[in-house]
Amino acid sequence: MASRQAVYSDIDIELTRATDGDILRDTEEDAVINSLINIINTLQGSRRMLPTFASSMQKILFEPIDTVTTNTIKSKLISSIRKWDDRVIIENIIVDKDEDMALYKCTMKFRIKGFREENITTIDFVLRAF
Repeated sequence: MASRQAVYSDIDIELTRATDGDILRDTEEDAVINSLINIINTLQGSRRMLPTFASSMQKILFEPIDTVTTNTIKSKLISSIRKWDDRVIIENIIVDKDEDMALYKCTMKFRIKGFREENITTIDFVLRAF
């Protein structure tokens, strides 16, 4: 039986090493999730040769924690992901502000084009100013 080639592949985001010393590879859903995490967490301007890459969240996180900022975060996430990863069909993004903790709790539901499109994948993440 021949092994199936992965549709999507990327290096492991944690840079985990295999027994032979090579960095492990994430495939399929894990590779797409890695991409989304990179888009969300990368500081815009920090990527050499691609200074506009990222979602520019860090600038927004220093704004007042209110409904306007919450809506701006959601809008920026959607536009950044559509710009930088065309493998993703966003179903929904929920952004909840937590004023006491000075952070935003986010849930993103999406489908992956060309790979189990009928399945909805969910990732949860927190955005806060550092």
